[in-house]
Amino acid sequence: MTVLEFYKDREKGLLDPAVFTKAKEVADELVQEGKLKSSQFRNYFAELRALENRFQKERKADEATAFARLLPELELLKAKLAYNTRSQGPLKEAKRFVEFMNEALEAGQRSPQDFEAMMKYVEAVLAYFYASGK
Repeated sequence: MTVLEFYKDREKGLLDPAVFTKAKEVADELVQEGKLKSSQFRNYFAELRALENRFQKERKADEATAFARLLPELELLKAKLAYNTRSQGPLKEAKRFVEFMNEALEAGQRSPQDFEAMMKYVEAVLAYFYASGK
């Protein structure tokens, strides 16, 4: 599995613009594979956005605790992805989407900053996916 790196300069919190080039490539691969419905992608993104909103609220009090609470939720999302790839699952043939989501979720678990960058990355993939007419 590829290790996603979101930052050009992690210390300064500077995102690498190449992340968005990668997002376009991933979206194109998802469209080419043709096994993902936009509603499926939207559902996962909505779940991530809800986790992000809760994290943003909780981090004001204590970022470390908020992030510690977020990690099991991200792991649960990976489990849901795995469950949906079963033989009768809705994502059984959407291998590229599952791979992309697992890579993103893995990278987003490194730090609160990586989680925020991962959200931008996933949102960019979703936007490019929609722009491709899906």
